[in-house]
Formats: sequence, C-alpha cells, structure tokens
Amino acid sequence: GVPGVEVVAEGTERLCNTVAVTVEGADSIGLLAALDLEGVCASSGSACSSGSLEPSRVLTAMGYPAAQAASLVRFSLGRETTEAEIEVVCGLVPGVVGRVRGAT
Repeated sequence: GVPGVEVVAEGTERLCNTVAVTVEGADSIGLLAALDLEGVCASSGSACSSGSLEPSRVLTAMGYPAAQAASLVRFSLGRETTEAEIEVVCGLVPGVVGRVRGAT
C-alpha cells in the first residue's frame, strides 16, 4: 500500500466493483487530473455528485474531516475491465500520489 492512502469503509460490506480511497496530503482535483494524464478514468465522489467540487457529503456524514473527504478518489470497474488493467492502475497510483503530493 501507499502510506497515507486509506480505503473508505475497508473491512465492511461494500460494492464489489467500486473502491474509494482518501489520500493524505493531496486533493481529489489534482489526483483526478494526474490519473487522467495517465489514461485512468476515476471520480471524486458518487455518480449523483458528478461535477461537484465540494467534499463528499457521505464521507463528512461518516465523520471524515472535510480535508480528508476532499481527497477522495473512486475507482469503478465495469464488465469489460480486465485484471491486467487493474494491475496497471495499481502500478500507476503510487507515482501519481507522489507527484500530486509534491505539487502541493
């Protein structure tokens, strides 16, 4: 794992095709831009909050501080997502996180 990256609701029952993480020392806007440059599509919240720049209301309701909620990135898998694609993204995430942290 990457230090300071926390899986939201880890160890609880969740959707099997979706993972949300918060990234200490980074913001979701920077993370999404860096992921996009690598060809990775992700989101900063639920589908119903698409386009919003506000921190996730769900995370703040769960007790996450606003700064941590503003560092949320959500990855969703589809029917056609391959194991190889998942491995590529997992390999890219540490470098993306490092670059975004270094830019702040």
